[in-house]
Amino acid sequence: MTHLSPVLRHACTLGLVLGVLTLTAPSRALGASGASGHAYARSPSNADTGGIPLGPLVVRPGIDINGVFDSNVYRDAVSPEADFGLEVTPYLGLVFPGADFRWSLDAYYRFFTYFNLAGRNHNVFRRVTHFGLSTVFDIGRRSKVGLNVAPEFFNNPSPRGFGDGTEQTMGVSVPLKLRFRPTRAFSIGVDGRWTWNRSYFSPVLISPNPTVLGNQHELAGGLSLDWRFFPRSHLLFSGEIGRTIWGPADPNPTGANFSDLQENSTFWRVYLGLKGDITRKLSFLALIGYGNAYFGQGSTTPKLTGPSGLLGKVEFAIRPVLTQRLAVGFNRDFRFSYYANRVEDTQAYFKYQGLFFQRLTASFDFSWTLRNLVGHVTRTEHQWTAGLGLEVLIAEWFHAGVSYRFSSVNPSSTNEGEYIDNLVKFGVTIGFK
Repeated sequence: MTHLSPVLRHACTLGLVLGVLTLTAPSRALGASGASGHAYARSPSNADTGGIPLGPLVVRPGIDINGVFDSNVYRDAVSPEADFGLEVTPYLGLVFPGADFRWSLDAYYRFFTYFNLAGRNHNVFRRVTHFGLSTVFDIGRRSKVGLNVAPEFFNNPSPRGFGDGTEQTMGVSVPLKLRFRPTRAFSIGVDGRWTWNRSYFSPVLISPNPTVLGNQHELAGGLSLDWRFFPRSHLLFSGEIGRTIWGPADPNPTGANFSDLQENSTFWRVYLGLKGDITRKLSFLALIGYGNAYFGQGSTTPKLTGPSGLLGKVEFAIRPVLTQRLAVGFNRDFRFSYYANRVEDTQAYFKYQGLFFQRLTASFDFSWTLRNLVGHVTRTEHQWTAGLGLEVLIAEWFHAGVSYRFSSVNPSSTNEGEYIDNLVKFGVTIGFK
C-alpha cells in the first residue's frame, strides 16, 4: 500500500477545504422536478472540460435559466391544465484534478415557478426546496488498489405524487467501491452502498412537520469482475445482496396508510455477460441476470421469484462517424417504493446523439416501459416517452438550447395513473457545463 502514500498526502492537504465546503454545497441531481415534470440532473464535475484555476483546484460555476411549457401540470387524465414556468438553477463545481487522486464537489439549487396563466393557481408547484450536494473521492485511480467514495444528499420534488403535487423526496446515498487490479486486463470490485429516502409532502412550501409517506433504508454489498480477454472485449460479472428496511411513516390524509403495507425485504441479483466492439463502429453490451426479493414469512407481498426474477441489460450502439451515435437497448430490473413494495421495470429504448459543425448537438430518444407494481398500489402500466433536443455552443461558457418531451402512461390495468403530457423547455446556460 506504499503506492498510496502520495495520495494520502494530497487528501490531507485538502482536508480543511473539504471540512468547510461539504457543509455548504450541492451536486448531481437525482430525481425529478415535481408535478411540473421538468427534471434536473448534473454529472460530477470534470476539470478536463474547462474551468477557472484556483490554486490546486479548478472551479466550475454556472447558471441555467429556462422557460418551461407544460401541457398537463397535474398529470391528470380527465382535465389537464397547461401553464408556462420559469426555472433558475445556479450551480458550482470544484475539482482537484490529480492523476492518481481526484476529488470533486458539486452543488446546485433550483428555483421553479409557474406564471398561473388563464387565472389558474399553480403556486403549489413553486419550488424553493430543490437542491443537491455530492462529493467524490477517487483514490488510487491508476494504482493496483483503488477506492471510490461518492456521498450525496438531495431534496427533489417527485414527478407525480400526493398533496396536489407537493410530494418531495429527501435522500442520502453513500456508495463505496474498492477496486483491485492485479493486471491491466483484470479488475475485481468489492462494492457497498447505503441509501436513505424519505418521501413526504406538505400543504405549504416549507413545513417543520411534514407528512411522511415512506422512510426507506437500503443496505447492499456485492462483488464485480471485469476480465478483458481481447483488446476490445470484456467478460463481466456482478452480484449483490441487500436489505430494504422501512422506518416510521405518518397516516396519509387521503385515507390510505402506506406504512401498514410497507414490508421489509431481503434481495439479491446477479449479472453475467459480455461487452466489446464487434467492429470499430459497432459496439455491444449483453448481460443476463437473475434476482429474488423475499418479504418475510406471513407478508402480504408475493416474493419476486421464478420467471419474474429474470433480469437483463442489452445495448447495441453504432457510430457511423465519430460525432454520431445511435443505440437500441433493453433493460429489466426491480426496485422498491413506499407505494408499491416492489416495482418491476421492463424497458426498450432508442437513443441518438450527434454533433454538427463542432457546435450544434442534436439528440432524440424513445422508450417504452412496462411497469408492474405490487404492494399498496398494485397494477401494471405502459409508459411511452419521446424527446428531441438541440443545443448550440456559442462560447465555452455560453450554451443555448431547446427541447421537447412527450410522456404518457396509457394504458394501466386499473385505468388509474394514466396521463398524456407535452413539455417544452428553452433557455441558456452561462458558465461551465
